[in-house]
Amino acid sequence: MALTILGIRHHGVGSASKVREMLEKLNPDMIMVEGPPEISQMLQTIGNKDLKPPVSIMVYNSDLPKQSVFYPFAQYSPEWVAASFGNEKNIPVRAIDLPAAVSFQQSLNKESVRENAEIDIENPFEEIDKPFLKDPLSYLSEIAGFQSSEAWWEYNFERNFEIGHSESHFEAVFTAMDILRSEGVTSYFEEENVLREAFMRELIRQAQNEMHENIVVVCGAWHAPALIDLDKYGKEDAKLLKSLPKTKIKVATTWIPWTNSRLSMFSGYGAGVSSPGWYEHQWKTKLDIEIRWLTKVAQNFRKKQVDVSSAHIIETFRLAEGLAVLRNKSSITLEEMTESVNAVMCMGDTIKLNLIREDLFVGKKIGKVPSDIPKVPLQEDFERIIKRLRLPLQANSKQYDLDLRKDIDLERSIFLHRLEILGIIWAKRTYSRTKGTFKESWVLNWNPEMMIHLIDKSILGNTIEDAASAEILLKSVDSNRVSELSKFV
Repeated sequence: MALTILGIRHHGVGSASKVREMLEKLNPDMIMVEGPPEISQMLQTIGNKDLKPPVSIMVYNSDLPKQSVFYPFAQYSPEWVAASFGNEKNIPVRAIDLPAAVSFQQSLNKESVRENAEIDIENPFEEIDKPFLKDPLSYLSEIAGFQSSEAWWEYNFERNFEIGHSESHFEAVFTAMDILRSEGVTSYFEEENVLREAFMRELIRQAQNEMHENIVVVCGAWHAPALIDLDKYGKEDAKLLKSLPKTKIKVATTWIPWTNSRLSMFSGYGAGVSSPGWYEHQWKTKLDIEIRWLTKVAQNFRKKQVDVSSAHIIETFRLAEGLAVLRNKSSITLEEMTESVNAVMCMGDTIKLNLIREDLFVGKKIGKVPSDIPKVPLQEDFERIIKRLRLPLQANSKQYDLDLRKDIDLERSIFLHRLEILGIIWAKRTYSRTKGTFKESWVLNWNPEMMIHLIDKSILGNTIEDAASAEILLKSVDSNRVSELSKFV
């Protein structure tokens, strides 16, 4: 039985292109990607023309929706590419990782222990103290002279698009991770990874027992060496899996729109990338990637009323080439281009560079989800209302100045007030520049986590109106102050 492990960087452009190339060469009869098994069914919808990334699978506890986790995808996510290939070729696609139900139960158990534990007055933070662990890749990036492991990985594994080098690409990734692990280097999540990798191996064994003879696994590069020798870990895995907590948690999944800003590492997303806009540009552009990027930069500056000529683009590219040579790099990276843009187009003024950072480097983009994706009734009612009232979900903030004498604006106002009652902070009231009691101003700013609160409130009713009414009644019953009750009225 053939088992091929493809170690990738989540949302890596080079990784995604190499995964596609390897899948075409191997033509597997089973594709497995990193993620809890509960999302396997959702992966089957990848390829639907109405499912447009960036999007995320939201996995949540049905009885406690606030307990949730997100699995975002972009066009250039290797897992998205693998699932697209599998669905296109009618190859089964499964997610392999620790089940979300088990992770949720572990989290609840830890929370219960913390609540019941006696606090050590002399050292109340003793329980959470952990030894400082470096990013495993930083050992390699420092040797190579890179300022960060992200830049090192980007240069070595995500910029190379040459056809025909996919085998050597994944061999290099595997070798690097194997050496680090064999030298005893560990990650901050080592305890969690031991359980996760044991479960991954068990699910691979199950697929082999189902007589799948050509299995390809697409997983985070760090996990790759731990998944190749299944027999080595057999008895150890059995003991580990028996130690997992029993759980009756019911897990639900749904697709939700995501944004480029949420894919960025600067949003706090652990697997985020430094520049989603740059990654998307690389994915869509096949020729003259750097020149076309600098042209986009110039166009964005011009929209901001900053004068940038064709000569600026040429000189910026030449400076970037020179910097790459001085740094002993065989090609230009985003680091060289950004520094050159700042020097030539911005004349060293970083404030000018910040003018285009959000628009271009991150990108104001929001995904789209099919209307027939399973959702709770309250979520469906929310989507029907925003479509009817023409209040689209957008990645950037937008202000609406409402005239309450107009029917549609009055309906919008009532809807936004109901969301405010439910604590769903999509819209915030702001100062209206025009006089009159018939005017209202709201700023709408989409946040994917808003769906957690929406699903959490679904217990109150199947429509926004019913849920808001139930929320007011609950608050009124709990209140014993006339001032609060009058506010509710």
